[in-house]
Amino acid sequence: MSAGHVELMGQGALRPGLLAGRRCLVTGAGSGIGRAIALRLTALGGEVVGLGRRQDALEETGARALDMNGSFRALTCDVRDASALTEAVDAAASGHGIDFLVNNAGGQFYAPATAISRRGWDAVIDLNLSAVFSLLSAARPHLAQRRGGVASISLTGIDRGIMGAAHSVAARAGVLGLTRTLALEWAQEGIRLNCVGPGIVFTENLDPAARARAEADMSAVPLNRATDVTEIAELMAFLASDAARMMTGQFLQIDGGAHIGRGIHAWSPEQAAS
Repeated sequence: MSAGHVELMGQGALRPGLLAGRRCLVTGAGSGIGRAIALRLTALGGEVVGLGRRQDALEETGARALDMNGSFRALTCDVRDASALTEAVDAAASGHGIDFLVNNAGGQFYAPATAISRRGWDAVIDLNLSAVFSLLSAARPHLAQRRGGVASISLTGIDRGIMGAAHSVAARAGVLGLTRTLALEWAQEGIRLNCVGPGIVFTENLDPAARARAEADMSAVPLNRATDVTEIAELMAFLASDAARMMTGQFLQIDGGAHIGRGIHAWSPEQAAS
């Protein structure tokens, strides 16, 4: 979701070549936050493998990555297909291992809990939580080979609840719990796992109704603006760097202070009554 990119000290706050020689795997790299992350890691010299369902979208990311310091390679895969996902992760790691994994692929719809069917619930949990477990399981030996790191996208405010997103909050809170559990279990292999919780973010694929709702709710953000995709990408690049080598099990909320404000909600009883 991007209402005009924020300038981050020219080309960014991090030094050129920071990620040279590092293999990075980014899911959902064909658009939005995932594309911004993939491009920033490539610009900093990373060998980036972008995973996504749409080859044409990944090719567009690749076209934007041309002439950057690193390299970008596309792999088409549906992260909900555990078998295909394992094959894709093995292909991404081939001959090197994985230095940094970004679990970004996901999605949801907004509705009060009473309007969410079991089928809708299962679909959101499968994409936003179960697929993350499958990906982490497949990537673990490759991450251990490089003593690598993981950053998974969650949501701001999962500890306080988000009306209209019960299924997504349950899934993303599960990702945080999984992250912290594996940060303990895999520490002996040198694998670091952290979560990033964006707040309001405007991407090109955002539903117009959801965009209007988010814009109306901007007062819930103390800094009074949306988080730009480039800001999330810069944070991810930091987590991929040696500067974050002692960070694990963390939940970093990049949301303009929304998690300490009155809360961001996708639905309200007042809205239903109107």
